[in-house]
Amino acid sequence: MHECGGVRSSTDLLDRMAAARDLWPRTTLGAWLGESGPPLPERVLWPETTEQVDAALRAASEAGVSVTTYGAGSGVCGGATGQAGAWVLDTKALNRIGPIDSQRWVVEVEAGVNGQQLEDWLQARGFTLGHSPSSISCSTVGGWGAARSAGQFSSLYGVFEDMVLAVEGVAPGHGTFRVGEGGDAPSEWLPLLLGSEGTLAVLTRFWLRVWPVPKSRWLRGYRFDRLEDAVDAMRCLMQAELWPSVVRLYDPVDTRIGGKTRPKKEGGGAGWLANTIRTLERVPGLKGRALTLPLGIPWIVNRALDGIASGTLLIVGFEGDAENLDAVLPAARCLLEAAGEDLGEGPGERWFGSRHAVSYKLMPVFMNGGFADTMEIACRWSDVLPTYHAVRDAVRGRAVVMAHMSHAYPEGASIYFSFAGRGDPEVYASMWDRALAAVAGAGGTVTHHHGVGRLKAAAASREVGPAVAGWTELKHALDPAGILNPGAVFVSEHEQAASPMRDPLPTDGLVCRRLDQEGEGDEERMWPWTTLPAPPRWQRNPWQVGWTEVSGSVGGVACRLGRGPRSAAGPDLRGWLASNADGVVTVAVPSAPRGSRWCGEGRPDRPWKVARDLLRSGLRPAILTVEEGTLRVGFRGPAAASLGAVAGGRVPGGLHEVPWAPAPLPHGPLTACGIEHEDVVMVTCHGAWRPDDG
Repeated sequence: MHECGGVRSSTDLLDRMAAARDLWPRTTLGAWLGESGPPLPERVLWPETTEQVDAALRAASEAGVSVTTYGAGSGVCGGATGQAGAWVLDTKALNRIGPIDSQRWVVEVEAGVNGQQLEDWLQARGFTLGHSPSSISCSTVGGWGAARSAGQFSSLYGVFEDMVLAVEGVAPGHGTFRVGEGGDAPSEWLPLLLGSEGTLAVLTRFWLRVWPVPKSRWLRGYRFDRLEDAVDAMRCLMQAELWPSVVRLYDPVDTRIGGKTRPKKEGGGAGWLANTIRTLERVPGLKGRALTLPLGIPWIVNRALDGIASGTLLIVGFEGDAENLDAVLPAARCLLEAAGEDLGEGPGERWFGSRHAVSYKLMPVFMNGGFADTMEIACRWSDVLPTYHAVRDAVRGRAVVMAHMSHAYPEGASIYFSFAGRGDPEVYASMWDRALAAVAGAGGTVTHHHGVGRLKAAAASREVGPAVAGWTELKHALDPAGILNPGAVFVSEHEQAASPMRDPLPTDGLVCRRLDQEGEGDEERMWPWTTLPAPPRWQRNPWQVGWTEVSGSVGGVACRLGRGPRSAAGPDLRGWLASNADGVVTVAVPSAPRGSRWCGEGRPDRPWKVARDLLRSGLRPAILTVEEGTLRVGFRGPAAASLGAVAGGRVPGGLHEVPWAPAPLPHGPLTACGIEHEDVVMVTCHGAWRPDDG
């Protein structure tokens, strides 16, 4: 152990091997097959401060070596696999949490902090981040930002980027910067830095929104005979402005082999895969190769599983204030029970208790002659089932496949596929090529929350098409020598293909709008800003989005970004496309069905503080504004009247019902101010905002 550029470092072989790769199943397969493995770095560095990160990058630039940033190594797309002779910058010594601003609900945390340790630290103080990926115990905050992570409660709290108010980082061509709230760097950097996987800068510190620990939680399972009915129930639930925390659908195969609609046997059980391995290993000659036989004939196994599968399980959860839950649950249950059978609390509680166990079930497959992998993608609602079937059809001859839909939003959902196949590198590569091509052909995004890495770099490059120029421009500015994680995320020399273009279908419930259009038109959008783009992320509540898709033409090549909701392939380039393309068209989040509206007014003292208190109580009004001292609050959807009654009980003096009158949201530029400032035009859970006079 010694210093390099004033930073603690090591050239020990074991340290270099430990930091040479992440958990990409392709390298795991190679290890079991005796392949030489990924290239070894020259040294590993452990900076303890942002200043030491800067020193390490300057030393690397002077030495002319590439740098790979390393968190906990739990990525599954090869994003932490560097070049031979590279330096690995391990962030785990950047491990400080706090301070926490309990008045603003904001915590400061360094990039190397383990996710479960952060959540434990917050809960001990009465708060939660609301971010709960299955890898929470083996991933870091910096890794979440690098891959645009999504947790299992993203339907309520948003994906990780929705939680970020500001980021500190270091870039070789720029030095130290802060972007976001209170930042000294251009705000346009933030959506590109999140998801860049260490190719633009090393992110060292985050300022994150936090929330009080929920007082109540409701979880249930619903069985549907048809997958189509279950997907439609998900869409109706997410577009009804009821704001569930969990909406998780298992396909018929996953439902059947996991026994998810049946009570869990006393004492647990090893699960279908472990039982299969144990049985087959008793067969003479199959010791250590127990999966070779079934995974060598995946088309037969898939057909057999399809034959015994029947019905599909949907897990639905709500959490927060008990009064809020009482207001929305009758409407939610009515939507779900229209085609679904209520299975009670058991399936939901069972999922909740084992929600982090999935990360530890794959190794037996490799040990017994196979491979196992997962692929998470996302798409509009009308593309969910076509994409699901397209991927299954594409890979069923190469791998056993099942899926669940683990993240749902008003504009669409993520599909999470699980694959198991014969431990042959050619089979593995062919399966992935076919799966990614099927997703792109069906109109989805090739990644939702696992990141891009090297596995999906070519596919992500094709997906973003000519918009990759936005990333390239910032790359040249921040990393002119190209030393940061070369070969990851985007392969700039890859042939750029046009993205398939298709307007939303009526079943999506989405609305299109040309960027140069004035006014609202006839449609009512969920979050109607008078002018797009919407204010920066830190100036709006995490559930408020201005657009979900942006399409246009760059250099005569058609391009559409945001093909999947929230997270997508690499950095978020939608803002760049909107500013640089011709004929820009945006797709906005829908409003709740017409006819389900409630609006009320009141005149409390300190009306903007009351408005913020309503948000902090867990309510999410469609209208929340103050005009000449009058507070106006409005809700949409089947629970509108019930939520209006709850809000009225929390406003001093109450609210009296008035005709529905949408209030466009201010578009900025805005600046932070005190809640009592006379020019306040908008509040969020974490602050108040007035027009920026400068």
